[in-house]
Amino acid sequence: MKRVLISNTPLPSTRIGSWTNRITRLIENNPNFFDFILSPTEIPNDSFIFCEKKKWIPFFPARFRSWHILSHVSRQFVNRFLTLDIHREKVQVLIMDDLILLEAFARLKSKGFDFELVFSFHGHSFLFGGGWSQQVDKVLFLTNLGYEESVERNEVFTPIVSVVGNGVDSSRFFPLSQNEKLARKVELGYNPESRILIWLSNPRPKKGFHLFKELLKRIIPKFQGLEIIVIGSESPISEDIPNIRYLGKIPNNELPYFLQIGDFYAFTSLWKEGFGLSLAEAAKCGNRIIAANSGGIPEVISNLPGALLVHHPNILEEWEAAFDIAWKERDDFFPNKNLLDGFQSLENWEKRYLKALVS
Repeated sequence: MKRVLISNTPLPSTRIGSWTNRITRLIENNPNFFDFILSPTEIPNDSFIFCEKKKWIPFFPARFRSWHILSHVSRQFVNRFLTLDIHREKVQVLIMDDLILLEAFARLKSKGFDFELVFSFHGHSFLFGGGWSQQVDKVLFLTNLGYEESVERNEVFTPIVSVVGNGVDSSRFFPLSQNEKLARKVELGYNPESRILIWLSNPRPKKGFHLFKELLKRIIPKFQGLEIIVIGSESPISEDIPNIRYLGKIPNNELPYFLQIGDFYAFTSLWKEGFGLSLAEAAKCGNRIIAANSGGIPEVISNLPGALLVHHPNILEEWEAAFDIAWKERDDFFPNKNLLDGFQSLENWEKRYLKALVS
């Protein structure tokens, strides 16, 4: 079988991101698995082929949608795919997290081209846009909850499904020993007796940054020795709130250095998360998780000791009550390194992902 991976995000990738990092690692660990990778790659060669989508034309007549998608928006991907010397063999096409590209190749299949079409979806749930969806052979989901909601949203849902989850590198994201953690805190200028609450994301409203700001106004006055680290945003919360350090955007390979000194991690998402990779990274570094009941999150942390789920994440009082519990139990929470090694591990994800593609 010949395998073609298609992505509208450049691959391989060294940028800050979630699925791009793990797919890049999967490609590096299995260099012969994909025969061709079509993307807006920054390092084109015989296997990594440059393709990019064109912008959608506003107000384009709906009756010409098929032409618009195949011959304009996705033209480079479609044309380059058709020129590959693979069409005398069995072919598998893997579309990475892009419903427009998925529709383009489903419509291509409906014109008589023969290949297995697989969609790797990295959100929570999705709605197919038309009858072309029955050309999709497989869908890879992050959680069972995402699969179940997608079935509910679609009147007809015909693909074979695999739930592959997500993965975090246990060799980089792991808890420090108590002595190592205290030494790291001192190294970064913290009192070793302080307790650190971490928030990591971009400051968009759907990530709950505005909610986190209001939560801090309630909990900082209550708990002496509480320090805050904000990663991903340089926007000040308030000049009146002390003990906050803003780190802005930092590369994924530098995250463990800071996550490993954290005691609590607040995941304040206010939309249906597909998985919440930063949450898993923070958990593997030993933080006690306080997370919104959003999307696939309940499934992700279902077997994580000490995790607290906020069932009504728009209600500040519930976040405050959850943090009250975490603070009271702060001296009784000890991360288990052996257990965390296996929690959402990258190695297990890679095995599941490859198995889903070859089965």
